[in-house]
Amino acid sequence: MAIVCVTNLSPESLAAAHVAAAVAGRLQEPLLLLGVAEGDAFLDDGTGALALTQQRLEAEAARLETLARAVRYRLQAGTSADEVLSDEECRHARWIVVAASGWRTPAWRRATVPERLSRYGCAPVLAVRSDTALTDWARGRRRLLVLVGVDPGSSTTGAAVSFLRELRRVGPCDVLATYVCSPMDERERLGIHSPVHVELLEPALQGMEALDPIVERVLQREVREQVGDLVGEGRVEVVLEPGFGRPADHLMHVAHTRGADLMVVGTHQRSGVKRLWHGSVSAGVLRHAAQSVVCVPPLVQARRADRPPRSVLVPVDFSEACTKAISHARTLVGPGGRVHLLHVHRRKLEDRGFADHYGVLPEPARDRDQVLQRLWELVPRDETAQTVRWSVEGVTGEDVTLAICQATEREGVDLVCVGTSLEPSRLRDALEGEVAHELVTRCRRPVMVVPSA
Repeated sequence: MAIVCVTNLSPESLAAAHVAAAVAGRLQEPLLLLGVAEGDAFLDDGTGALALTQQRLEAEAARLETLARAVRYRLQAGTSADEVLSDEECRHARWIVVAASGWRTPAWRRATVPERLSRYGCAPVLAVRSDTALTDWARGRRRLLVLVGVDPGSSTTGAAVSFLRELRRVGPCDVLATYVCSPMDERERLGIHSPVHVELLEPALQGMEALDPIVERVLQREVREQVGDLVGEGRVEVVLEPGFGRPADHLMHVAHTRGADLMVVGTHQRSGVKRLWHGSVSAGVLRHAAQSVVCVPPLVQARRADRPPRSVLVPVDFSEACTKAISHARTLVGPGGRVHLLHVHRRKLEDRGFADHYGVLPEPARDRDQVLQRLWELVPRDETAQTVRWSVEGVTGEDVTLAICQATEREGVDLVCVGTSLEPSRLRDALEGEVAHELVTRCRRPVMVVPSA
């Protein structure tokens, strides 16, 4: 798989080709210089312009042979990025390297060549703005500071994170795993209740843009789990950026303040109406960032190895069905795993004292100690159960299904194991059959339904 450098032989493209050659040499891959232009730059009008361009491309390939293992060149027959995208070797490239500027874009086109390559290409597209840091890094002279946009709820994050491993193969990288989050949305997702009277909060938590300690702890864990273990030299730092505007602007702000050399973002590769409706973080970063940018398509995402669940949440209503679900849960996680028992109290009109509560709404004070004691009594006492880590929690919520979903996000469990019974229960906070059905529909985690008989 070649490193393909798309060039129009402008000064900016010559700098990008230097980076491409250094990367190709480091990865021991061949380099393909693909000559392309927009407008009438490469049209042969009888003045020998085409032959002159061919000579310049040949000279550029010869110049780069000192960096890359093997350099080939080809002058594209067409005069647009669309012709490049149809090239067979470009479609199967390992990287596509292109200058971020220096292209003659027709007035009727809004997207530049790098934007079209990233929108429709099959390989990661590196748009080079400054070649010095990238070339020195690829030649082993320095570390690279890389900002990667991470969103645990987005399908593009996996592709961007996978490309970090590719960067580490080239040279050492320090990574800023940056998540642009809305504090208000995160509090809602995790079930963190805020008081009606904001002045009751600590001064640091009174602003809408503040991240609660509970929320920050969960987001730190989620981002680190998303990034995983990166082989190679360099550190990984999680950056949580509270934001209410366009995520691209916040990512570029972090990149500027932290002095990043390179930005890596995943792309959905949407087009047409979908692109207008949903917007595009990658397009905003690619067009406006001061740094070089890599846009990674979904095809690059590496499939993670399947593993059995190591943490399971069991909703508890103290019925025989939930007891059976607990037994299944501890079998699933095995020794060293974790089982979290959750009881949800349905909030009633007579329940008072929650208006000024900050954090997860607990069980009513009158029942709290008794419920927690009953939850601990459900933990098996045999020798096998002692190898499992157990935790219990009692919460209050108007929507039982929502409260369970919020608990799964806070605890970061791999699976929900819920017991059901065909017979109606007279227990006060019984989990009705509709709860299991709604969990399957609404929960972002896998749900295992265990019938009592």
